[in-house]
Amino acid sequence: MDIRMFFDSNQNAIIFLASLVLLFALFFAAKKVQKIKKVFIVTTVLYNLIYLVWRVVFTLPLSYGIVSVVLSILLLTAEWMGFWQSMVFRFLFWKPFHRYAFPPHDFAIQPSVDVFVATYNENMQILRRTLTGCLNLQYSGESLHIYLCDDGRRQEAKDLCTELGVHYLTRPDNKHAKAGNINHALSCTDGEFIMLLDADMAPKSDFLKKTIGYFTDEKVGFLQTPQVFYNPDPFQYNLRLNEQIPNEQDFFMLDIQAGRATYNAVLHVGTNAIFRRKAIEEIGGIPTGTITEDMATGMLIQAKGYTSVFVKEVLCTGLSVENFRDLIRQRERWCRGNIQVTKKWNPLRLKGLTFAQRLIYTDGFIYWFFGVQKMIYILCPILYLLFGTVILNASMTDLFVFWLPSFLASVLTFRAMSQKTRSIAWSHIYEVALAPYIALAALSEAIFSKPIPFKVTPKGTNSQKTTFSIRLAIPHLLLAVLTIIGWVRTGWLYFSGMLVTQAALINILWSIYNMVAISISIFACIERPRKRIAERLCIEEPVQIQMDETKEAFECKLVNISETGMQVECAENVPLDAGKERIHLTSDKFGSVEGEVVWVKFGNRKKEIGIRFLDQTPESYQKLMQYICDYSMGYHKVH
Repeated sequence: MDIRMFFDSNQNAIIFLASLVLLFALFFAAKKVQKIKKVFIVTTVLYNLIYLVWRVVFTLPLSYGIVSVVLSILLLTAEWMGFWQSMVFRFLFWKPFHRYAFPPHDFAIQPSVDVFVATYNENMQILRRTLTGCLNLQYSGESLHIYLCDDGRRQEAKDLCTELGVHYLTRPDNKHAKAGNINHALSCTDGEFIMLLDADMAPKSDFLKKTIGYFTDEKVGFLQTPQVFYNPDPFQYNLRLNEQIPNEQDFFMLDIQAGRATYNAVLHVGTNAIFRRKAIEEIGGIPTGTITEDMATGMLIQAKGYTSVFVKEVLCTGLSVENFRDLIRQRERWCRGNIQVTKKWNPLRLKGLTFAQRLIYTDGFIYWFFGVQKMIYILCPILYLLFGTVILNASMTDLFVFWLPSFLASVLTFRAMSQKTRSIAWSHIYEVALAPYIALAALSEAIFSKPIPFKVTPKGTNSQKTTFSIRLAIPHLLLAVLTIIGWVRTGWLYFSGMLVTQAALINILWSIYNMVAISISIFACIERPRKRIAERLCIEEPVQIQMDETKEAFECKLVNISETGMQVECAENVPLDAGKERIHLTSDKFGSVEGEVVWVKFGNRKKEIGIRFLDQTPESYQKLMQYICDYSMGYHKVH
């Protein structure tokens, strides 16, 4: 009997609608009760499975020719890949995240900590910010040693270290890139613990205070904190959605990492982490031979039986990728690197890993084929609209009955698990934007494994005008043109009386869903100018301004601040004008700095004033940076 006949009667249609009501009821209940959350997860898995079984049994276009069959199998494979990933996603959130218990006692003798700041070509202002953040760390001076590990061999970097009183390390070559740089630093130092930071990642002053105690447990091999950014990413900035969406990486850095921590599968992300030197030594140093040494480092330490700790607290903030071109290059490198690591240290065969760790690391490998998966989803409706190639043999009623409940189950699962750091819609947009490039990178690395050089992602770039990255947009422009041609062809056939099928409507709706993401991807290639030298921290604090000449003082309100200047709000009658004179700014939180007014705006009986700092002393700069770093919670937290 055809299973679709089940829905022919009104009674069974009511049962179908009741199942949707049950799904939503479980969703709302799961947000409050953990046990119901597990029932909800199992229910959504059943919805997905029913849909996929229906797809396999009833929707393959076996009578439409070999091309249709092959393309249909590719589409079905992509859907099963999606189901696999959704199953691992649910697995990660099956148990609630419980922070690894912070030991109630401290070390009998405070251990020595070496801070490694790895750099290659970052500008000196970025390095000054990070190194100053390290100098503010609340830890005994005798036990803390800060090293700038400079693979660029720059005299100005060495001079900066001399000025700040930190150690400078370099080497004669760049063999094995960042991994080689860190291994060289390890050979030159002897601290019991290693704190790793990228050049743009400035820590809060209490970073070590809130983390080093976990290592009183001898089983702890490394500790990872979230990599959070204080500036908008290209999606937030170019699409002018700074306040509407979180940073694109927040979902992984906060939610997924918490899920992985439950199974001791925390992913080391290359920065914001502390390692037990002994653990690194047991795996033979930082692994080399791939362009993403971080994933391999954490996995190999876990395979040695060590525990990995994830502290779900923003303890360090840095610079996000600042344009779409660099974001794509960064993700291509991550994609290739993760595939390289999996081929060299296959988690399914690596001794010492648990079943859960193998599952999670294998899923991380499969994830990087999302570009191939997404391109299949994009091209399938285009092929039908252009050539009439049947890939999905189903009616609108079929999709309403089988696909819709499964899709809603996936959407609700995502909403229940993601803590508002991601949605199905934005995941679709992010993946479509990257799909053409990541698909090519994944297939190239998986098939050909051509060596590619390690390239540092540029940070701290500035631009004064709007530009359109036409070369990046070409794949999406091509997909948009093909989609529009398909719509025109289908419309012409329809009005000519040559095409009246539900398949046409299904593929038009499908292509519209894709076209929305394709269009947004094109707009993401329009790079807005980034004129600020330093990003601003938005925070409201009282600040006192004193005139240099008259010594008259005024109470104002701080609106935002960076290491180069601030914006304040004052009463309308405060006699401050642009370029008038030098002023003194005083706060209980960051002390005293000198500055000058560079612009003034009036509105709502208030005066907004832009101030540039002048002649900061090393002491005042260090105190200011402590204030900025300690209050920064990442861009999405303060806007």
